[in-house]
Amino acid sequence: MFRYTLACFCFSSVFLVCQNASSDKVNLTVYGDGEAFSIDGTVDMDKTASCGTATPYSSSSTTTTTTTTTSTSSSTNLFTVISRLYFTSGEYIYLKFLYDSTQNQGSIDSTQGFSYSGGIGTKAVVANYGKIYWGGSGVPVDTSVTSSQALSYLTVTLDLVGTAVASGSTALALTQCYTVDFINCTSATSTSMCYTQDGSTCYNTQSVTGPSVSIQGEVNCTSNTVSSGSSSSSSTTQ
Repeated sequence: MFRYTLACFCFSSVFLVCQNASSDKVNLTVYGDGEAFSIDGTVDMDKTASCGTATPYSSSSTTTTTTTTTSTSSSTNLFTVISRLYFTSGEYIYLKFLYDSTQNQGSIDSTQGFSYSGGIGTKAVVANYGKIYWGGSGVPVDTSVTSSQALSYLTVTLDLVGTAVASGSTALALTQCYTVDFINCTSATSTSMCYTQDGSTCYNTQSVTGPSVSIQGEVNCTSNTVSSGSSSSSSTTQ
């Protein structure tokens, strides 16, 4: 009986350790057109304040009669999610997508969807097309909150099509900056960010050259500073 109890305890301990170890892991496979490598990393929560931010999505519509008016409406079930996760090894991934609380999947942003900074032996990768799956609870958004909120965790699966940036390309030096029009960088903090090469103008990732690749796998993050169920306000993920 003692041996059985000890065995169960050890099994439970190993299970919990594995479960905790995977809660901050990014495991992606990149392959296609002669490319095959993995993006594996542990999220450095000392550098990653939260697992992302969710901001209520707004859409604009214009109606023309004798005068032209523009109205903006917000929907509590639609949120723009931006996540930037730093690895303990120094690389980072950036993810932007539209979250719909009534669905269990969606698409990444068509201009700033996904990027991987690249590392030793791995190329930088960008993607603007593909699916993201969050299941029933992979994105902990409080739909009653009408302002930006920090995410306490993030558990999503990616199935994307993108580009492995050609070695020596200027795109390898891309960083990010705040922007309001996706044309120019701004010094003021905003909810939107774009890639930039010179720190002044936004860089179009759709013009990146390199082999076409598929990016598949999981992204997991658990914040040390944002409690579960928290709706703390935040402007963006840096």
